[in-house]
Amino acid sequence: MTIKFIVDSMCETNSDILSRYDFDIMNIPITLDDKTYSDGIDITPQMVIDFVENNKKSFPKTAQIMPTDMMNLFEKHLKNGDDVIYLAFSSKLSGTYQTASLLIRDFRGKYPDRKITVVDSLSATTGQALILYQGLKLNKLKRPYDEIVETMTFLAQHAQIFFLVGDIKWLAQGGRISKNAAMIGDMLKIVPILYFTEGEIHVYEKIRGEKKALKRLFAIIEEKIGSHRKQIMGMVQSTAPGLQDKAMKHFEKELGIKNFMTPVGAGAALTVHIGKNCLGIMFFDALPDNYVNVIP
Repeated sequence: MTIKFIVDSMCETNSDILSRYDFDIMNIPITLDDKTYSDGIDITPQMVIDFVENNKKSFPKTAQIMPTDMMNLFEKHLKNGDDVIYLAFSSKLSGTYQTASLLIRDFRGKYPDRKITVVDSLSATTGQALILYQGLKLNKLKRPYDEIVETMTFLAQHAQIFFLVGDIKWLAQGGRISKNAAMIGDMLKIVPILYFTEGEIHVYEKIRGEKKALKRLFAIIEEKIGSHRKQIMGMVQSTAPGLQDKAMKHFEKELGIKNFMTPVGAGAALTVHIGKNCLGIMFFDALPDNYVNVIP
């Protein structure tokens, strides 16, 4: 009997994690006009960017994972005699968590000797991956199932995620801000800083100019991370590798952070939500006693 971990494709890890740990990824559907793709399989971030730039009247859409796909994957592992932990994309941004919760009720009755839990990550992308990684490490250290679930749940409640948005017009096309606000913001070179709070995405501040916005972002993170500096910091960038390099060098120098989780770039599903020229930074504002500050 083993523990099988499952995430959705909004959870973005790096190649080291993918190659060293065993977990399943369920692919989020993405629709461009009338054609639906599977995130991570037959659609790229550049396809999303090209679509938005060439289709002013239509915007890409992400959807929930099909319940049948979720059900089949859960049952595959339970039938095999394994326990399951599904770390879901934030319940405030998708109905996948609620769907999984309903399915799990039935599976607990059908497989009373097995354990199956859905953990609401209250986050996404590398923030979600940081939570997953702690579960994977604890499992490798042979920690019990309940401790792993408790730790992942604790971390979800203390995940901090901030994004520096490179294209304010993208937020307007996606419906996050009004078109008038975006037009004025673009003229004034306003750079929004977004953040996750209780699983939802909101505007934290609006700064004029990228340099000032990046400096402010660094200051916010240094304040929020407090004394919890011995941890892995997550990042993700969308066509902005230079900004990510600056951020890593800054936090290594100023906070002494040595370990970073950095995917190659934002996936297609994340690109739908944040656009291009973006930088995301993820960390925890509190750490459990069993936190593992080792990567990979």
